[in-house]
Amino acid sequence: MVLSRIDQDELLGALYALDDIQPFAAFLERLRRRTHAREAVLLTRSVTSGWKSHVSRISNATALPPVPRGLLQTLRSGRLYDFEELGEGGSGRIIRASNHRNDVWIGIRGGASDCFGAPDGALLSALSSHAAIAVSNMARLRDSQIELAAANAALDRAGVGWAVLDEYGEAVTGQNHDVSSRQRAALVNGVNDGARVAVAGQAIAIPFAAGGRGAALALFREPVQSIDRAAAFAAAYGLTGAESRMAIALAEGASIVEAAARLNLTEQTARHYSKRLYAATGARGQAELVRLVWTSVAALA
Repeated sequence: MVLSRIDQDELLGALYALDDIQPFAAFLERLRRRTHAREAVLLTRSVTSGWKSHVSRISNATALPPVPRGLLQTLRSGRLYDFEELGEGGSGRIIRASNHRNDVWIGIRGGASDCFGAPDGALLSALSSHAAIAVSNMARLRDSQIELAAANAALDRAGVGWAVLDEYGEAVTGQNHDVSSRQRAALVNGVNDGARVAVAGQAIAIPFAAGGRGAALALFREPVQSIDRAAAFAAAYGLTGAESRMAIALAEGASIVEAAARLNLTEQTARHYSKRLYAATGARGQAELVRLVWTSVAALA
């Protein structure tokens, strides 16, 4: 069946709308009304997300019993099934579509006195491949959102903010920042002039082809989150908590005397800890100890 222009506009437009809050709700409601069904259902199963169920039913109607998942998995992809044929009782149609990411079932159901005709079944058959594509698109969107959230969390811990600047220096996406319009323009101009790294104020920019013509990726400092680097460094080198805190203080530029005062230690104890640090880490001086701190897992903690 070839979908009519009305069905394309009403059904496919809603099916492909990537709504994070109520995915497929508008599509199923339109499908239910279009077929005069009591319920319209979209069921999905993937290795990463497991089973998900989306249902639209007549207001105040009692929910119909769910179709057993074991039964759904026995259905052949691309074949239209009748609920009576499946021994589920009542009337309705269901079809399965599969791809490398998901299994998708789309169906319409009614009461015992309802009856769906051939056009309703043909409509489900025409929609099934579209439903599989739409579910895959939604899964890709969610994967991208998770990846972006993870990347932002990692940058937050390091105190790094970012923004993608267009060829005019306007931020098209990214985190909130206080880089002025003049600085953004200078960053983009530097990149457009061929600089591998452009600098303006407390921000840098590098070419960013994925952002489009003339785009630049701007990076700037933000307050580092309060984190426990000492615990990670202690675990990495078998140090006590006090010894590791001493290492962090030295890495942040304190002298042994200053570190002792900061950590409420005597100078003698601080010097003893510093000797233990060099022995445990293999560092041959404070400069190498600093390098070990900022290149170890402590910098990521």
